[in-house]
Amino acid sequence: AEGGDLFYNLGMIMDGQTGWEHSLSYIPLFSDATRFFGKAGIVYSPTFVVAGPAEHNIEFFFADTDVWRDPKQRRWMPWRQNVGHLRRRVLRPETDYAYPLVAQGLSDILAEGGYGALGSHGEHHALAVHWEVWMAASALGPMDALRVASLHGAHFLGVEADLGSIRVGKLGDLLVLEGNPLEDIRTTAAIRWVVKGGTVWDAETLDEVWPRRRPFGPYTWIDEDALRDDVRPVGEWNRGGPP
Repeated sequence: AEGGDLFYNLGMIMDGQTGWEHSLSYIPLFSDATRFFGKAGIVYSPTFVVAGPAEHNIEFFFADTDVWRDPKQRRWMPWRQNVGHLRRRVLRPETDYAYPLVAQGLSDILAEGGYGALGSHGEHHALAVHWEVWMAASALGPMDALRVASLHGAHFLGVEADLGSIRVGKLGDLLVLEGNPLEDIRTTAAIRWVVKGGTVWDAETLDEVWPRRRPFGPYTWIDEDALRDDVRPVGEWNRGGPP
């Protein structure tokens, strides 16, 4: 369901809902609320990128790095989705963002027996779900953040017998990373291979590498000229005329 005011959420769970999206209206959460939600076994999806009473947390990550310059983003996202809003961003102190307090509320609910879920609310594709994992890790730590991103989501969908963890008898769909996310949670975005349905792909290009080698094909949606990043003049300058 769509979350909101604390008392609305309490009533919603008592009426039989199993979980909700969006952060609770109060931070920090006190133990009476977190214990109720934990004992009820709810699934809490704070939607970290837009969570909390302060500025949208996703703006921190837009400002933290030049996302629009990321080569993988440029390869897989049409430039109109990748350039405009990502080059115009607001710089604020990290302490202006509420995600650590929201993450602590999720952590407290999990400690009482509840579950979490991560998404990205559609504000930015691909990287935003990694940002959600990183924000969750600010209170949960890397391992529990990864559990929420995998096994808890499978639990919410009712498919934890087949997905969500590596175990004999489960589907072997994996992301193979370049580093150890338990040492640096941001390694979740450093994906080397994607393994799905018994096929292995190069995560940068989606070229198939096993059981056969086959290129992905042309990236028909890319306009290289729109992604140009140089000092070439435009307008009259191009034709040698006055500025």
